[in-house]
Amino acid sequence: MSYFPLFIDLTGKRCVVVGGGAAAARKAKTLLDFGAAITVLDPSASDEIRALSPPIALREYAYTGAAELSGAALVIAATDKPEVNRQVGEDAKKQNIPVNVVDDPELCTFYFPGIVRRGELVGGISTSGGCPRLTARLREQLETLWSPALGETLKVLKTERRRLRAAGADTGEIIQRLDLMIARLVDSRQ
Repeated sequence: MSYFPLFIDLTGKRCVVVGGGAAAARKAKTLLDFGAAITVLDPSASDEIRALSPPIALREYAYTGAAELSGAALVIAATDKPEVNRQVGEDAKKQNIPVNVVDDPELCTFYFPGIVRRGELVGGISTSGGCPRLTARLREQLETLWSPALGETLKVLKTERRRLRAAGADTGEIIQRLDLMIARLVDSRQ
């Protein structure tokens, strides 16, 4: 089954990461890049996690139960203990909190995508939990295809779109003008 891609604003939203190893650190770093307020729970967090504190809130104790997840917008279970990951997944589901359980797609309600970012331009890639290695490889390929300048290009296009809308241009005219700009700014660089 394929999962629907959804882009969500996590700015200032509480996200809980249970676990303190390499996988937890990767997920926490990505969430930080999108402005999330992250709490990490782990009694023996890695140096990589410790280096993120602050801005993450590091709680150096083991997961104690569903109350730890209260108010979270998103949960990541990334311990090296399958029984803890399973409990975190079940507790999050009971509270209707989206949860990603690392290395256990059946327990996930969402999959953490491979992300390529150029400013506000964000691409997410997923194999719907089928093969995270393929997701990583495709993300690496996209990293080389997307010019670093695309973020600035998006700013120009966004400004022009707003200007055209404020000037009362209809949808067809806006699309036509933006297509011309895209051809000049993006297509010509390939």
